[in-house]
Amino acid sequence: MRRIVRSRTYVRQLQEFLDFGANRFGPVLAHEKLAVLDTTLQNHLAHFPATGIPEKRLGLLSYTISKTPFLVLYDFDDDELRLHFIVHQRSDRTHIDPTSVDW
Repeated sequence: MRRIVRSRTYVRQLQEFLDFGANRFGPVLAHEKLAVLDTTLQNHLAHFPATGIPEKRLGLLSYTISKTPFLVLYDFDDDELRLHFIVHQRSDRTHIDPTSVDW
């Protein structure tokens, strides 16, 4: 199985989502969404990374995490699934600069 590598950018963005969710909807719901995200990454995307949709402008793939508001932007090889960004699935991704990711 591929190792999952999270960029610092991804970790910061995820923490912002979780903080917002905990404040707005309660910590239990935020924890549930995080569990769905982690399960999807571990049990599906790490095994089948090519199921994502190519984001040609970004040079990355995108994958919507069901039952959450999240969409992850990533790339992969035989050894790693690299998570660059996590955004709201309805967000405008035209402002994302793939060179701005902090590893």
